[in-house]
Amino acid sequence: MRKTITLFLALITALSALADGLWGAKASFDINKPGKWKTGDVSTTLYTSGLGFSVGGVYSHYFNDNLFLEPSLSIFYDTYGCDFIIAEGMTADYSPKVYKAGLRIPVVIGYTFDITDDFAVAVFTGPEFDYAFAGDYRWKNKSIQDMAGDLHLFGKESGMDRRLSCAWKGGIGFPFSDWRVDFEAAVGISDIVVGAPSCRQNRFSLSLLRYF
Repeated sequence: MRKTITLFLALITALSALADGLWGAKASFDINKPGKWKTGDVSTTLYTSGLGFSVGGVYSHYFNDNLFLEPSLSIFYDTYGCDFIIAEGMTADYSPKVYKAGLRIPVVIGYTFDITDDFAVAVFTGPEFDYAFAGDYRWKNKSIQDMAGDLHLFGKESGMDRRLSCAWKGGIGFPFSDWRVDFEAAVGISDIVVGAPSCRQNRFSLSLLRYF
């Protein structure tokens, strides 16, 4: 992950030195939609939807008046739920919440369509990398939390999820003055689960970008 961040910073430095660009800050409200756990032809819904947010910096490099490359770096906090009720007599207390916090690095390429003098639409797409430096399961019932023991979201021996994941991001933005409102979707590419079952994490976001 350190190499990824180093390459990202080098890209930003190179782009800012080559031509004019715009720096900005971006905040996003996220709806997390993990996919089903799949093993062969069998699939089940284990993770349920949750909310999250991210804040960070953006650099928009314009090759001309319309075509742009836009890498960004943000800190995210994601939550979603689990359905661990697998036996008769179990209650919702056995289903924990999941939280993750980490770095999010999308690099998108986009194009701004000037519809009228006062109205434009930007479309963009590209890869997005997440690295979670913290995360775990949280049960409401402390006795169940204690009973879960060594079950953690990350870890060499009992970890369930991978810290590093990749998604493909796409969105549509509406620029006005020094601002842009974005509607975004990120479809999981990499498997977030360690071991035999596979699972992808998807996300829908409403973002506000402010250029300086």
